[in-house]
Amino acid sequence: MSNELNDRLRAALRPVDPGERFTQGVLARIAREPPRVPVAAQRAVRRVGLRWLSGALLAILATGFLVAHQWRAQHAQRGEAARQQVMEALRLTSEKLDLAYRVVKDKEHSGA
Repeated sequence: MSNELNDRLRAALRPVDPGERFTQGVLARIAREPPRVPVAAQRAVRRVGLRWLSGALLAILATGFLVAHQWRAQHAQRGEAARQQVMEALRLTSEKLDLAYRVVKDKEHSGA
């Protein structure tokens, strides 16, 4: 029984010539299809794309850090300029108050 099953399986799985018509149909279909890119080429394109993408991301990050650094530097410069203005205003105010104090004191001494 086992031999009979094996024989039937071998007969069913034996290669069969599909005929000239089938072969011509397959060849015609292959001729109509656009050529496919080999898998190795697809991987190479992906690798190049990933390299380009990582390079672009690196450039964007570097530009972002540079812009942030410049913004901080400008912010610090403006803060220093504002500090200088405040110090000058306090110095002038102090001088004017001293002058007003002396004038009031001189009038008190001369009028008293």
